Amino acid sequence: MLVKLAVALLVLSVLEQVVGLDTIDFHDSPPEKPLSQKGRLSLQNTAEIQHCLVNAGDVGCGVFECFENNSCEIRGLQEICMTFLHNAGKFDSQGKSFIKDALKCMANGLRHKFSCISRKCVSIKEMVFQLQRECYIKHNLCSAAKENVAVMVEMIHFQDLFPKGPYVELVNILLSCGEEVKEALTRSVRLQCEQNWGAL
Repeated sequence: MLVKLAVALLVLSVLEQVVGLDTIDFHDSPPEKPLSQKGRLSLQNTAEIQHCLVNAGDVGCGVFECFENNSCEIRGLQEICMTFLHNAGKFDSQGKSFIKDALKCMANGLRHKFSCISRKCVSIKEMVFQLQRECYIKHNLCSAAKENVAVMVEMIHFQDLFPKGPYVELVNILLSCGEEVKEALTRSVRLQCEQNWGAL
């Protein structure tokens, strides 16, 4: 009984954190700085990302891979891209169009906006999350999610919600896509939490 209560409280606190992240004002909150992370991308990292963006192909997840393994710790974009592409066959035609258009929107946006922003990690993260939200909303993530609830929820894994990053942005938008999507996602995360908790 106590274990179930602890699991329920953990799930609720995780979902409250996820839902509550939408209201964070990046300009008012100090940037997160783990001990191993500096507040700015090094010139070498900036040049490497810029070079990678220029050379990444137009098809696939190459553009998103450019943001992995740098001092700003922006991880998850490539994994989201690969997960969408891997599961594309399970979506209906509207869902497939969403995946193609949203990934293209984000890839083009990252290419164009990266060189125009400061090298501060908080600015880069804000740009990535804002672009992610804009592309998901512009290309109707909620419509795709409502018509493909099972596969969309199947793509969200409890462990990907830590630390805060692109998966959390995706979940924030999904939680605003109506009761059916919200309930299915909450149920899935709760079940995964219980399974993970039981494995500890």
